[in-house]
Amino acid sequence: MMPHLLNDTKDFEPVLNVVSDPSMFLIRSDMPWKNLREFVDFAKKNPDMITVGNSGAGGGVHLVALAFEKAAGVKFNHIPFSGGGPSVTAILGAHINAVSVSPPEGIEHVKAGKLKIIALFAEKRLEMFPDVLTVKEQGIDFAMGMWRGLIAPKGTPADAIKKLHDAFKLGMGDPAFQKTAKDMAVNLSYLGPEAFGKLMANDHEFFGKLVKEIKK
Repeated sequence: MMPHLLNDTKDFEPVLNVVSDPSMFLIRSDMPWKNLREFVDFAKKNPDMITVGNSGAGGGVHLVALAFEKAAGVKFNHIPFSGGGPSVTAILGAHINAVSVSPPEGIEHVKAGKLKIIALFAEKRLEMFPDVLTVKEQGIDFAMGMWRGLIAPKGTPADAIKKLHDAFKLGMGDPAFQKTAKDMAVNLSYLGPEAFGKLMANDHEFFGKLVKEIKK
């Protein structure tokens, strides 16, 4: 069931975007699918058989998984959890077949060899995993992820927005912060208030249409 939210992007003032991460599907390394083609072929032949966990119904990674269904021509059985952590725990325990996440969720388990990236919804490969192909490189024209930024209540004074923007932008440039982000496979992607506002509005429209289509 999709949650009903009363807010939209017009209810907030964009300050800056900090992170833009591609989403991905992770599976256990001992699962039978060796690559994306095998994973998608199985899903096409067995609609609703592949269980894909997410951090909550209607959340970002759930919507990404639904959008990928359309792009790949498949149908998954979506399993919501109470957050990213529980969804990753579920895949580690083999309670689901795959999980939809964005970095850094599950990254340490990929590095340890317990999980593997079966579908990377990025425009380019991850620096940390250069051998992992994007889904575009494997024949499916799809790329989508999660952005994370700072917003303020509608009507926040312009000088306050500027102070928040300048402070957080300065923090993004801190070497220790940048190193931590890199170690966690988090992609820092600065956008100022105007560009961030356009991104918010565009995604609000896209996901709004997607949810309406799902409810039909």
